[in-house]
Amino acid sequence: MTFAEMEVSLKKLADNQIVQGEMLYRIEQAVARNSEAIARHSEAIVRLADGMQVMQAAMQKFFEHMDRFIRGLEGNGRHRA
Repeated sequence: MTFAEMEVSLKKLADNQIVQGEMLYRIEQAVARNSEAIARHSEAIVRLADGMQVMQAAMQKFFEHMDRFIRGLEGNGRHRA
């Protein structure tokens, strides 16, 4: 292999490293964006789960109240004169 051929090979290797570096940079950026999106979605899921627990508790209290009302154990909230 001549010196000129070695220079051409080294130039190709350098160009290849530049391309691979750019590709790696783009992948890192995509991973960072996806990680941020996953974090936001995780927070939203936690808030929805909390809201569901509150709603389930409220519904349970409502059904207990309605059950007591139907059984005659609780009035309708109006005072009879």
